[in-house]
Amino acid sequence: MENKIIQIVSQYTGIPEQELNDNSCISRKAVANSIVLHRMYAALASEGFAIEGYQTINTFGELLSKIDRKYDAENTPLSGTINFTHQSLSANADSTQIGIDMEEIAQMPVVPDFREEEFYTMNFAPQEIAYCILQPNPYASFAGLFAAKEAIVKAGNHYRDIPFNKILIDHLPEGQPVFKNYTISISHTDQIAIAVAVNIFLPDISPNTDADIHENKNSSFLQVMLSLIAIILSAVAISIYLFKK
Repeated sequence: MENKIIQIVSQYTGIPEQELNDNSCISRKAVANSIVLHRMYAALASEGFAIEGYQTINTFGELLSKIDRKYDAENTPLSGTINFTHQSLSANADSTQIGIDMEEIAQMPVVPDFREEEFYTMNFAPQEIAYCILQPNPYASFAGLFAAKEAIVKAGNHYRDIPFNKILIDHLPEGQPVFKNYTISISHTDQIAIAVAVNIFLPDISPNTDADIHENKNSSFLQVMLSLIAIILSAVAISIYLFKK
């Protein structure tokens, strides 16, 4: 079992198999980008090593420990119920925060069926997959949603321990992405997708539901200003990326 885990981790982190040890860093710092990290855990899941809360794993030793605990205890499905509590929020949760993320579209795994591939089912809800499949460039749409989820996590870390397929981003009829208590902006070129999430915290945090998808509580002057900031940040990030290329 451990040999297969070593092979997968080595493949995605670039750390030679013989050099992997308990202290080897396998977090976001060890891979090219966030998509690669999520692809690694999707590959582990496809081999029977589905891990809950893998976003918090930093070292190879922590990974093995989680897998050992998983097999020692009763099987706990990855899609279990998520409970949001005020105690789980950071001390500065009442402040406005901004998250931004940029992803290379080419890093999205090419698959014959998005609905069957572990990477997509672990990171996107069924309705998100259905939405992206119908877009002119599904891979760009998936990359945009992935970047938006990363941006949401960065805007205060409220959702850091939540599986990505539980962070449901819906769309209004005109195409605007929506997520409760956040203003979201997504854009992409042929190569990259970028997203900005602005968190205007409201005390009652709960998972998105059909009832509040179209709720708009942030139609104030502040929201307009934050949207302008999001556009500026997106332009700056794309300019930096193109300059580096």
